[in-house]
Amino acid sequence: MSPDGGSILQRNCAVAKTVMRQALAKLSAQCDEEEEQYLRTRTTPSRQKKNRWALYTSPDRVQSLIADSLRFVRHHPECRLRKLSEEQLRFLMLLQHLVAEDTLDFFRPEEDRKHSDSFEGILTTAAVNSQLVKDAHRSEWTVEGRSFSMQAELSEKSFEVMQDRRRLITAFQEELVMSLENLLLDYGRRRGLSEPGQVRLVQAVTTQMSQCGLANLDRSSQAAKYFVSGQGLEQRTAYNISVMDAGLPSEALQLSLFCIKTNFTTYHTEGGLEMLSAGDEEGGPDTCDPSSYLYQYATLRFRTLPPVAPGCCEMTECVVIDALDEVG
Repeated sequence: MSPDGGSILQRNCAVAKTVMRQALAKLSAQCDEEEEQYLRTRTTPSRQKKNRWALYTSPDRVQSLIADSLRFVRHHPECRLRKLSEEQLRFLMLLQHLVAEDTLDFFRPEEDRKHSDSFEGILTTAAVNSQLVKDAHRSEWTVEGRSFSMQAELSEKSFEVMQDRRRLITAFQEELVMSLENLLLDYGRRRGLSEPGQVRLVQAVTTQMSQCGLANLDRSSQAAKYFVSGQGLEQRTAYNISVMDAGLPSEALQLSLFCIKTNFTTYHTEGGLEMLSAGDEEGGPDTCDPSSYLYQYATLRFRTLPPVAPGCCEMTECVVIDALDEVG
């Protein structure tokens, strides 16, 4: 590495440490607020929610998360090439943290997990995230170069009987799911995965191809500061999955996803919503130009790794290799 490259990386790591501390402190404060609300209302939180609170309110675990984030920054090519802003580093690191935690969750004992998603499948049993299936017709998909979309068909057709629309959507869901399962099962077979390892791989990948993946983009980005609204608001989401380095020992799965919101003319900020809830009408909404947009994009790499201990199945690793966060 050149001297300049070393100084760029050192600077990015120094900024990244501060930024990640701030991001985790905010998550910790949110957990404290949630716990207090449950205590006030005398309701019982789910086991998954308690596990999430434990992650962000334990000083030792927070230090471990910061160390993981700095390790990620040191190995990320872009962090070695140019100085990144605080916003860029926050988006990159927080997104990596969220997708890595989602993926690791499938390899934890049931009682230690932070999610409780349901799963289904056609060629698999309980491996495809059910939220992916439910929302399939609302997004655009590309599976190893093959495109799937119902956007035009649903907007152009008028359905006299709602059952006809449901049948069309069901057929689309099945075709998409089978294509996706075939890709992931073929990859797993080439990697020699055991059945449990295969199931967890499909669960991990399809979870990021669902609302969970979009939520991770949103929670990490600048867009989380804005709550857009207005007649004509449009949201477009798309997923593209393919194999990287096909046939080589380093073969991996590459998933790109993006979300763009356009055609909105008003928005709220978090502070504005707090003012409104307190009865202050000056809390908004604010107006913006009709050409305004919110755009988040990421490319994730999934790889399978050997079992961490005898009797365990193969692991799945998820790493952010590219990310873009724009507010315009």
